[in-house]
Amino acid sequence: MISLPFDVSWRISFPFSVKREKAHPDEVHQELKSRASPWERAAQLNQLIQKPKAQTESFDFAILGDSEPGRFWIFRKLFNEPAVFTKHLLSLQNLSPDFVFQLGDMVSRGTPENYLRFFRALSETPPPAPYLTVIGNHDRSKPNGKSHSKLYRSLFGSKTNYFFDRGPVRLIILDSSRAKLTRAQLRWLHLALNTPLKKIVLTHMPPISLRFWNDLPISCRGGFVRGSKAFTEIMAKYKVDRVYTGHIHAFAVCDHQGVRYVLTGGGGSPLFPSGVADKFYHSLTVSVSSNGIKDKVNLLNGESFRVPEGKVVLNQFKP
Repeated sequence: MISLPFDVSWRISFPFSVKREKAHPDEVHQELKSRASPWERAAQLNQLIQKPKAQTESFDFAILGDSEPGRFWIFRKLFNEPAVFTKHLLSLQNLSPDFVFQLGDMVSRGTPENYLRFFRALSETPPPAPYLTVIGNHDRSKPNGKSHSKLYRSLFGSKTNYFFDRGPVRLIILDSSRAKLTRAQLRWLHLALNTPLKKIVLTHMPPISLRFWNDLPISCRGGFVRGSKAFTEIMAKYKVDRVYTGHIHAFAVCDHQGVRYVLTGGGGSPLFPSGVADKFYHSLTVSVSSNGIKDKVNLLNGESFRVPEGKVVLNQFKP
């Protein structure tokens, strides 16, 4: 409250005069550790191990793209709407996937307070299936520039590059959160892709060398720079069936050298202006069988549509 030099018949208050008490860091870390424990990668993968799939069996899994609400209030006001992530979690309960991938950028910045809010949301509206994550640049200590992933790795698992086999497919999770791929990662990719199974790669940033969805050659805007050309060559060499990426908050599809790239960044982050025409909130359902892979886009209003299987080439493609 504020005092005035004269009497008034009503009480005057200003929102900026109210101070919110911050939780003590020890309390935050204690609750964070408790809430994060069930979502650790090993625990989630163990649920899948307990229910194996034969190579002849088919299944569906879901992908949810960038869901961090926006670092700055002006971005949230202009380009976002509230509670989109929670709405997606509710819709996943109706989709009943075999498992779910969060494709990075779960939090606006990788701080204990932000991760605690994320895990609270998961606890309040838990997904109906194992929930696996891909690290994004916002999930690091800083979204752009020099940063580290210590907190993310302590919560989800030490490895940010990993793969596992499920039925007729190998799913490969690749860490592009530093806006680059190292030589060691590219060598690891060769080993991970050496399988007769169908191959799906999930990574947060798209390779900027394709220039599918952003004409600006800036790592923090369009995708990862270092290693991008080598990445696309490796994808073509091993005839990867799908590459799913986020980072750009929109939806798009493009085929290049026999590989289908799907941009799915509509998990709840601000829908910023970009080089992509289709900017809307959505999740994906991916159907995997021995006959192939099919994608379905799920909207927040409950409607959905299937992605055509014919070849898609964007007009603005610049190799």
